Amino acid sequence: MKALVLTALALSVAGAHADDDWVSVGAARPVAPAAQTSVTDTSSQALVASPVTAVANSPQTPSAGLLAEMSLQMEQMQQEIAELRGLVEEQAHQMRQLKQEQQDRYLDLDRRLAVLMSEPVAQRAASSAPAATTAAPAAAASALSGLSPTDAYKHAQKLMYDKKYTEANEAYEAFTRQYPDEPLAVNAIYWSGEIYLLQGNLDKALTLFRSVVTDHPQHLKVPDAMYKVGYTLDRQGKTDEAKVWMKKVIDQFTGKSDTVVRLAKNYLDSH
Repeated sequence: MKALVLTALALSVAGAHADDDWVSVGAARPVAPAAQTSVTDTSSQALVASPVTAVANSPQTPSAGLLAEMSLQMEQMQQEIAELRGLVEEQAHQMRQLKQEQQDRYLDLDRRLAVLMSEPVAQRAASSAPAATTAAPAAAASALSGLSPTDAYKHAQKLMYDKKYTEANEAYEAFTRQYPDEPLAVNAIYWSGEIYLLQGNLDKALTLFRSVVTDHPQHLKVPDAMYKVGYTLDRQGKTDEAKVWMKKVIDQFTGKSDTVVRLAKNYLDSH
Protein backbone atom coordinates (compact mmCIF):
# COMPACT_ATOMS: atom_id res chain seq x y z
CA MET A 1 0.00 0.00 0.00
CA LYS A 2 2.79 2.37 0.96
CA ALA A 3 4.63 1.54 -2.30
CA LEU A 4 1.57 2.36 -4.36
CA VAL A 5 1.25 5.83 -2.79
CA LEU A 6 4.92 6.69 -3.43
CA THR A 7 4.60 5.69 -7.11
CA ALA A 8 1.59 8.01 -7.57
CA LEU A 9 3.48 10.96 -6.06
CA ALA A 10 6.42 10.39 -8.37
CA LEU A 11 4.21 10.41 -11.45
CA SER A 12 2.54 13.64 -10.30
CA VAL A 13 5.86 15.45 -9.96
CA ALA A 14 7.03 14.27 -13.36
CA GLY A 15 3.80 15.55 -14.98
CA ALA A 16 4.29 18.96 -13.44
CA HIS A 17 7.79 19.29 -14.95
CA ALA A 18 6.46 18.15 -18.30
CA ASP A 19 3.88 20.97 -18.29
CA ASP A 20 6.64 23.59 -17.73
CA ASP A 21 9.46 22.34 -19.97
CA TRP A 22 8.19 19.95 -22.61
CA VAL A 23 5.92 20.65 -25.57
CA SER A 24 4.60 17.98 -27.85
CA VAL A 25 5.39 18.00 -31.56
CA GLY A 26 3.09 20.46 -33.47
CA ALA A 27 1.83 22.14 -30.34
CA ALA A 28 2.47 25.85 -29.63
CA ARG A 29 4.26 26.62 -26.48
CA PRO A 30 2.15 28.84 -24.28
CA VAL A 31 3.55 32.37 -23.79
CA ALA A 32 2.76 34.35 -20.71
CA PRO A 33 0.86 37.58 -21.55
CA ALA A 34 2.83 40.83 -21.21
CA ALA A 35 2.12 42.73 -18.10
CA GLN A 36 0.04 45.75 -19.05
CA THR A 37 0.78 47.50 -15.83
CA SER A 38 4.48 47.70 -16.63
CA VAL A 39 3.87 49.66 -19.90
CA THR A 40 1.35 51.98 -18.38
CA ASP A 41 3.40 52.49 -15.26
CA THR A 42 6.57 53.08 -17.26
CA SER A 43 4.88 55.75 -19.39
CA SER A 44 3.37 57.52 -16.42
CA GLN A 45 6.62 57.34 -14.49
CA ALA A 46 8.48 58.85 -17.47
CA LEU A 47 6.08 61.79 -17.52
CA VAL A 48 6.43 62.34 -13.83
CA ALA A 49 10.17 61.79 -13.75
CA SER A 50 10.87 64.12 -16.72
CA PRO A 51 9.46 67.62 -15.92
CA VAL A 52 11.71 69.21 -18.57
CA THR A 53 10.03 67.15 -21.28
CA ALA A 54 6.62 68.12 -19.97
CA VAL A 55 7.49 71.84 -20.03
CA ALA A 56 9.01 71.58 -23.50
CA ASN A 57 5.78 70.10 -24.83
CA SER A 58 3.62 72.70 -23.09
CA PRO A 59 1.71 74.93 -25.57
CA GLN A 60 2.70 78.05 -23.53
CA THR A 61 6.44 77.67 -24.30
CA PRO A 62 7.62 79.03 -27.76
CA SER A 63 9.05 76.39 -29.98
CA ALA A 64 12.54 76.52 -31.50
CA GLY A 65 11.04 77.39 -34.90
CA LEU A 66 9.16 80.39 -33.49
CA LEU A 67 12.29 81.68 -31.75
CA ALA A 68 14.27 81.37 -34.98
CA GLU A 69 11.60 83.29 -36.88
CA MET A 70 11.57 86.08 -34.27
CA SER A 71 15.35 86.30 -34.43
CA LEU A 72 15.21 86.60 -38.23
CA GLN A 73 12.62 89.38 -38.00
CA MET A 74 14.82 91.27 -35.53
CA GLU A 75 17.78 91.04 -37.92
CA GLN A 76 15.63 92.33 -40.80
CA MET A 77 14.41 95.26 -38.70
CA GLN A 78 17.96 96.15 -37.70
CA GLN A 79 19.03 96.07 -41.35
CA GLU A 80 16.13 98.34 -42.35
CA ILE A 81 16.99 100.80 -39.58
CA ALA A 82 20.60 100.87 -40.75
CA GLU A 83 19.47 101.57 -44.32
CA LEU A 84 17.20 104.40 -43.15
CA ARG A 85 20.03 105.94 -41.18
CA GLY A 86 22.19 105.80 -44.28
CA LEU A 87 19.52 107.60 -46.31
CA VAL A 88 19.17 110.32 -43.67
CA GLU A 89 22.92 110.87 -43.57
CA GLU A 90 23.08 111.02 -47.38
CA GLN A 91 20.26 113.57 -47.55
CA ALA A 92 21.89 115.68 -44.84
CA HIS A 93 25.12 115.64 -46.83
CA GLN A 94 23.29 116.73 -49.98
CA MET A 95 21.60 119.55 -48.08
CA ARG A 96 24.96 120.78 -46.83
CA GLN A 97 26.34 120.67 -50.36
CA LEU A 98 23.38 122.63 -51.74
CA LYS A 99 23.71 125.20 -49.00
CA GLN A 100 27.42 125.60 -49.67
CA GLU A 101 26.82 125.94 -53.41
CA GLN A 102 24.21 128.61 -52.78
CA GLN A 103 26.59 130.54 -50.57
CA ASP A 104 29.38 130.24 -53.12
CA ARG A 105 27.12 131.56 -55.89
CA TYR A 106 26.09 134.50 -53.77
CA LEU A 107 29.67 135.35 -52.86
CA ASP A 108 30.71 135.05 -56.51
CA LEU A 109 27.93 137.41 -57.56
CA ASP A 110 28.84 139.84 -54.81
CA ARG A 111 32.51 139.77 -55.88
CA ARG A 112 31.61 140.42 -59.51
CA LEU A 113 29.41 143.34 -58.51
CA ALA A 114 32.19 144.70 -56.35
CA VAL A 115 34.59 144.57 -59.30
CA LEU A 116 32.13 146.37 -61.52
CA MET A 117 31.48 148.96 -58.85
CA SER A 118 35.20 149.62 -58.52
CA GLU A 119 35.27 150.89 -62.11
CA PRO A 120 34.93 154.63 -62.68
CA VAL A 121 31.34 155.83 -62.93
CA ALA A 122 31.89 157.15 -66.44
CA GLN A 123 33.23 153.78 -67.59
CA ARG A 124 30.24 151.94 -66.07
CA ALA A 125 27.85 154.35 -67.75
CA ALA A 126 29.54 153.76 -71.08
CA SER A 127 29.26 149.99 -70.71
CA SER A 128 25.57 150.21 -69.96
CA ALA A 129 22.80 150.79 -72.44
CA PRO A 130 21.67 154.33 -73.35
CA ALA A 131 19.42 156.16 -70.94
CA ALA A 132 15.78 155.26 -71.04
CA THR A 133 13.43 157.47 -72.98
CA THR A 134 9.78 158.16 -72.29
CA ALA A 135 8.92 155.29 -74.59
CA ALA A 136 11.13 152.85 -72.72
CA PRO A 137 8.57 151.78 -70.05
CA ALA A 138 6.00 151.09 -72.75
CA ALA A 139 8.53 149.10 -74.72
CA ALA A 140 9.49 147.08 -71.65
CA ALA A 141 5.87 146.35 -70.84
CA SER A 142 5.27 145.31 -74.42
CA ALA A 143 8.19 142.88 -74.23
CA LEU A 144 6.58 141.19 -71.21
CA SER A 145 3.12 140.95 -72.73
CA GLY A 146 1.98 137.42 -73.41
CA LEU A 147 4.57 135.96 -71.01
CA SER A 148 3.78 134.17 -67.78
CA PRO A 149 5.07 135.85 -64.60
CA THR A 150 7.91 133.32 -64.38
CA ASP A 151 8.97 133.81 -68.00
CA ALA A 152 8.69 137.60 -67.69
CA TYR A 153 10.99 137.52 -64.67
CA LYS A 154 13.46 135.26 -66.49
CA HIS A 155 13.46 137.71 -69.38
CA ALA A 156 14.52 140.53 -67.05
CA GLN A 157 17.14 138.31 -65.44
CA LYS A 158 18.65 137.42 -68.80
CA LEU A 159 18.98 141.08 -69.69
CA MET A 160 20.91 141.65 -66.48
CA TYR A 161 23.18 138.63 -67.04
CA ASP A 162 23.87 139.96 -70.54
CA LYS A 163 24.93 143.27 -68.91
CA LYS A 164 22.09 145.13 -70.61
CA TYR A 165 21.51 146.93 -67.35
CA THR A 166 19.21 149.70 -68.53
CA GLU A 167 16.90 147.30 -70.38
CA ALA A 168 17.00 144.94 -67.43
CA ASN A 169 16.01 147.69 -65.03
CA GLU A 170 13.15 148.69 -67.26
CA ALA A 171 12.02 145.06 -67.43
CA TYR A 172 12.18 144.71 -63.63
CA GLU A 173 10.15 147.86 -63.11
CA ALA A 174 7.64 146.79 -65.74
CA PHE A 175 7.37 143.41 -64.01
CA THR A 176 6.58 145.00 -60.63
CA ARG A 177 3.88 147.16 -62.24
CA GLN A 178 2.36 144.28 -64.19
CA TYR A 179 2.58 141.62 -61.47
CA PRO A 180 2.57 143.49 -58.14
CA ASP A 181 1.18 140.53 -56.18
CA GLU A 182 3.66 137.96 -57.45
CA PRO A 183 6.32 136.82 -54.93
CA LEU A 184 8.92 137.42 -57.65
CA ALA A 185 7.96 141.11 -57.69
CA VAL A 186 10.03 141.56 -54.50
CA ASN A 187 12.98 139.90 -56.21
CA ALA A 188 12.53 142.28 -59.11
CA ILE A 189 12.63 145.28 -56.74
CA TYR A 190 15.81 143.96 -55.14
CA TRP A 191 17.64 143.36 -58.44
CA SER A 192 16.53 146.71 -59.74
CA GLY A 193 18.22 148.19 -56.67
CA GLU A 194 21.37 146.22 -57.47
CA ILE A 195 21.45 147.69 -60.97
CA TYR A 196 20.99 151.23 -59.67
CA LEU A 197 23.79 150.57 -57.20
CA LEU A 198 25.96 149.32 -60.05
CA GLN A 199 25.21 152.42 -62.08
CA GLY A 200 26.08 154.69 -59.17
CA ASN A 201 22.54 155.87 -58.47
CA LEU A 202 22.90 155.35 -54.71
CA ASP A 203 19.75 157.18 -53.64
CA LYS A 204 17.52 155.15 -55.94
CA ALA A 205 19.24 151.93 -54.91
CA LEU A 206 18.85 152.75 -51.20
CA THR A 207 15.15 153.47 -51.69
CA LEU A 208 14.53 150.10 -53.33
CA PHE A 209 16.54 148.13 -50.75
CA ARG A 210 14.66 149.83 -47.92
CA SER A 211 11.39 149.04 -49.69
CA VAL A 212 12.18 145.32 -49.61
CA VAL A 213 12.99 145.46 -45.88
CA THR A 214 10.06 147.58 -44.73
CA ASP A 215 7.29 146.56 -47.13
CA HIS A 216 8.05 142.83 -47.33
CA PRO A 217 9.62 141.88 -43.95
CA GLN A 218 8.95 138.14 -44.36
CA HIS A 219 10.43 137.78 -47.83
CA LEU A 220 13.52 135.68 -48.48
CA LYS A 221 15.38 138.66 -49.97
CA VAL A 222 15.18 140.70 -46.76
CA PRO A 223 18.60 139.59 -45.41
CA ASP A 224 20.27 140.52 -48.71
CA ALA A 225 18.38 143.81 -48.92
CA MET A 226 19.26 144.71 -45.33
CA TYR A 227 22.94 144.08 -46.00
CA LYS A 228 22.73 146.18 -49.17
CA VAL A 229 21.17 149.04 -47.20
CA GLY A 230 24.23 149.07 -44.98
CA TYR A 231 26.54 148.69 -47.97
CA THR A 232 24.88 151.58 -49.85
CA LEU A 233 25.04 153.81 -46.77
CA ASP A 234 28.75 153.07 -46.59
CA ARG A 235 29.09 154.04 -50.25
CA GLN A 236 27.44 157.33 -49.35
CA GLY A 237 29.99 157.88 -46.61
CA LYS A 238 27.53 157.19 -43.77
CA THR A 239 29.73 154.69 -41.97
CA ASP A 240 28.02 154.87 -38.58
CA GLU A 241 24.59 154.17 -40.11
CA ALA A 242 26.10 151.41 -42.18
CA LYS A 243 27.48 149.73 -39.04
CA VAL A 244 24.05 149.88 -37.42
CA TRP A 245 22.53 148.00 -40.35
CA MET A 246 25.32 145.44 -40.40
CA LYS A 247 24.71 144.73 -36.72
CA LYS A 248 21.01 144.27 -37.49
CA VAL A 249 21.91 141.69 -40.10
CA ILE A 250 24.04 139.77 -37.61
CA ASP A 251 21.47 139.95 -34.80
CA GLN A 252 18.47 138.92 -36.89
CA PHE A 253 19.91 136.37 -39.30
CA THR A 254 22.67 134.49 -37.52
CA GLY A 255 21.94 130.79 -38.13
CA LYS A 256 19.46 131.68 -40.88
CA SER A 257 21.43 133.44 -43.63
CA ASP A 258 25.04 132.61 -42.89
CA THR A 259 26.46 134.08 -46.10
CA VAL A 260 24.99 137.54 -45.52
CA VAL A 261 25.96 137.40 -41.84
CA ARG A 262 29.54 136.57 -42.84
CA LEU A 263 29.63 139.57 -45.20
CA ALA A 264 28.28 141.85 -42.46
CA LYS A 265 30.89 140.57 -40.01
CA ASN A 266 33.64 141.12 -42.58
CA TYR A 267 32.46 144.70 -43.01
CA LEU A 268 32.50 145.39 -39.27
CA ASP A 269 35.91 143.77 -38.91
CA SER A 270 37.33 146.05 -41.58
CA HIS A 271 35.78 149.29 -40.31
